[in-house]
Amino acid sequence: MEFSHLLQAVLAFIFVLGLMFLTLWLIKMCQQKGSLIKFSKCLNKSFRINILERHRLDIKNSVVLLKCDNTEYLVLIGEKSHTLLQQTKVKD
Repeated sequence: MEFSHLLQAVLAFIFVLGLMFLTLWLIKMCQQKGSLIKFSKCLNKSFRINILERHRLDIKNSVVLLKCDNTEYLVLIGEKSHTLLQQTKVKD
């Protein structure tokens, strides 16, 4: 096997690994910045119930801020139970 073929294989492997890391980094940045939430807002404009924010506390629990009409609801969502933490009227 020639040295040029070996060098070409190693460079191709490094390129593919770089693309994989770039893709993972972009997905992580989109999740942190809330781009998925913004994208879902565009899709949900015609619905009365909108998800404003969602934060995962751990694997099984998360906190969700919902808006329905002129009221915001802060809900704790668990594996087996859901709890309303706060309800606030919003002036538009």
